Amino acid sequence: MSWHRTLASKIRELRLICCQTSPHSEGIRSFISKNYNQVKTQAPGFPFIVRECENAIPLVVARYDFGVEKKVCVEGFSEKDVNQAVEDLIKQADSINSHREAH
Repeated sequence: MSWHRTLASKIRELRLICCQTSPHSEGIRSFISKNYNQVKTQAPGFPFIVRECENAIPLVVARYDFGVEKKVCVEGFSEKDVNQAVEDLIKQADSINSHREAH
């Protein structure tokens, strides 16, 4: 997955929020189990943060430059859909970061 290589250069933090047991968090849990180790190996200092909480609504939160955050609700998403949501957040980084610099 190409986003692994560009993640740390595009966003400042990626936070994944999910429930440990709820079916609506199954896709994000699968995404975490398949990607966490690879991200931490490629970018050990990058804040790839997993927050588990009972009955939490699953979210992917990207923090960009200047503290700007974007959230995507991934409730009921498949692992593939969560992956696409992360890719989309990374693709938005250049626009968000450059827009803030212009002001």
